[in-house]
Amino acid sequence: MARAGGAYVVRDDGAGAPRNVDKLYPYTLKGLTDALEEARFRSFTGPPQVVAVMGESGSKVIRRYEHGRESPPRGGPPA
Repeated sequence: MARAGGAYVVRDDGAGAPRNVDKLYPYTLKGLTDALEEARFRSFTGPPQVVAVMGESGSKVIRRYEHGRESPPRGGPPA
């Protein structure tokens, strides 16, 4: 069951890059796995990608991918 107002998003993590969101993934386990796979796939040929949780109080980055591999978030070690 999806949480009201929650969703996962995949977006570019490049400095100065537009923060456009092409697709929202539902706040479910399937939505999470789909978002993680999409971010990993997109990072192979493009800029680093992040997966963020969007909620009523804003967003929080939960994973970052670069060259198809998980990498530490910008600005510090993984939480």
